[in-house]
Amino acid sequence: MRKRWNRHTILAAVRERGSSLAAIGREIGLSRPSMSNALTRCCHPRANEAIARVLERPVHELWPLWFDEAGRRRPSARRRGAFQSRKEAA
Repeated sequence: MRKRWNRHTILAAVRERGSSLAAIGREIGLSRPSMSNALTRCCHPRANEAIARVLERPVHELWPLWFDEAGRRRPSARRRGAFQSRKEAA
């Protein structure tokens, strides 16, 4: 069965690899807040790809709603509205 990834499991896996979002961000020239936002708020291809590279996983496995199997951003992931808020879903 495939592992289900969410922000907590992604962050835990990054830490298990001996890294952090801040360290990954420094390597690619992004701030810690930008890296955090890439986990939850909006698709940030550079940040998402760097995190996926550290975890040795394809980006579409970590963020299937944001990336297709070829690693391209899905049209719905181009804005913050890629995920519905709890209020909108109700």
